[in-house]
Amino acid sequence: MPKRQLGALLRTPGGLPLAEAVERATANLGTLAGACVAEIGQSIDRAEACIARCPPGFDEGFLVDLYGVVSPPIGVASVCGLGAIDVALHSLCDLVDHLRSTGRWDIEAMQVHVQALKLLLHTESAQNAQQTEAVLSGLRQVSQRYAAAAKAGA
Repeated sequence: MPKRQLGALLRTPGGLPLAEAVERATANLGTLAGACVAEIGQSIDRAEACIARCPPGFDEGFLVDLYGVVSPPIGVASVCGLGAIDVALHSLCDLVDHLRSTGRWDIEAMQVHVQALKLLLHTESAQNAQQTEAVLSGLRQVSQRYAAAAKAGA
């Protein structure tokens, strides 16, 4: 009998209208914005601390550690309206992947990504759309340079 009850419940109309459900979900996400921004800030601080320990030459263990710091917050930034930070985090993860696969080392490229994350956290808004796109474009160029080297070595 339980299966029939469940089926009947599933066929019974009810619940919130879609527009109201979306409105409530958006309001609920808005209450999380402060916590999201704080978490992103802490993640960027951890990435900066990791970069401060960066060895002078290729170290796969370091790259694994850095990836472990910067990959978990991917997606969190988009929830609080900071999609550009997600793009920058993806770019840094791509860079780390490319450095690992080629055995190349570029401390400055990693540092630039972390500095860009800090900048984006404090400036991303509609008033700074051009600046944000310029930062993301620069990061893409850095990652793509190493992507090309990884493809050439494959």
